[in-house]
Amino acid sequence: MKSINFCHVGALGLLAAWYLLTPPFAPGDPPGPLQINAPLNRWSQMDSSDTLSGCEEQRNNMVRMYSSGDMTSVATQFKLWLYHNSICVSSADPRLGGLSKQSAHP
Repeated sequence: MKSINFCHVGALGLLAAWYLLTPPFAPGDPPGPLQINAPLNRWSQMDSSDTLSGCEEQRNNMVRMYSSGDMTSVATQFKLWLYHNSICVSSADPRLGGLSKQSAHP
C-alpha cells in the first residue's frame, strides 16, 4: 500500500506545472505601486511551463524584451518593473488556492 501511495505522489509531481506570476498593483492611470506582499492567489498568471527552468527562461525573456524597448514609455517601464518582480511558482504550491488564471495587467 505504501509503495502505491509513493508512486501516486511521484506521478502527481510529474504533472505539476510552473506558473509565471506577476504581482497585483494598485489600479490607476498610470498604475499604482506593485503589491509584492499580496497573497499569491491575488497574483496574475502570465504564462506556464512544465519545468522551473522553462518558467525562469520565460521570465528572463520578458525582462530582456522590455529592457530593449522604448524606455521613455511609461508602459514599457511598468512592464519591465512588473516582470522584474515576477516569480515562478509550482502549481502544487498550496498558497495558490483560487489563483486567477487570467492576465489582469495592462
